[in-house]
Amino acid sequence: MTGLVSVERIQAYLRRSAYDRYDAVCAPPFTLFFHPTDAFPHFNYAIPDEPVTGNLQPALARLKAEFATHGRQPRFEFIEAFAPQLAGELQQAGFVEEGRQHLMVCTPESYTPAPALADLRVIPLNADSPLADGQGFLMTQRLGFDPEHAQPPTEDEARAFLQEARGLVSFLGRWQGEAASAATYTQPHDGVTEIVGVATIPALRRRGIATALTSVAVAAAFAQGADVACLTAGDASAGRVYERIGFRPYATMLAYNTPTA
Repeated sequence: MTGLVSVERIQAYLRRSAYDRYDAVCAPPFTLFFHPTDAFPHFNYAIPDEPVTGNLQPALARLKAEFATHGRQPRFEFIEAFAPQLAGELQQAGFVEEGRQHLMVCTPESYTPAPALADLRVIPLNADSPLADGQGFLMTQRLGFDPEHAQPPTEDEARAFLQEARGLVSFLGRWQGEAASAATYTQPHDGVTEIVGVATIPALRRRGIATALTSVAVAAAFAQGADVACLTAGDASAGRVYERIGFRPYATMLAYNTPTA
């Protein structure tokens, strides 16, 4: 699989996709991406422009200053194999490893559609979708990722989500009518798309719902012209869910940040 899909192609896609969603600042040899309104760390990060080598400390000092100007925590997200020397330079500059995730890829040749679930209704979302579906999608993601702090989304939040997708195509899964699962794919570029935000509410996990919804998202992306779908799984166990529909282990995605006081 890795021989058929180059690391450079996937990293270039992730950089291009970030351009669709965030404000970009060029700071060679990096590009910095900032959410225009939200300081949440995962919405603000830098990506290397090339397989960087040599002494990067002056460039990293400039990068930290730019993040400070924007009121954001300095962060990086990148494929380890694309820039194998970067992690060491980041550690030298005071960055710490925030996480490492399993990057996986799927192609039309490896894709295996998930079996249909009789109790699952998959709803594509767009600007004309009912606010109740927008609220259901947002609440599903909140419960899926942070159930202890999940707050019901307002109609205004749902309206903003549906109107301001910024290159994302989202799906809501309703299980026996209840909002149960969510998944999104990003606008394909150079034939590559990313599956993001896959979540299922805790009470309905282990029923194959997330796998089924991811399968629908992948099929829709391939129908739109993508020939590679990628995603990140938190660990090997989570990755096995996606292996059922044809995703294969590909590389390691690294995240680094500077600790906050």
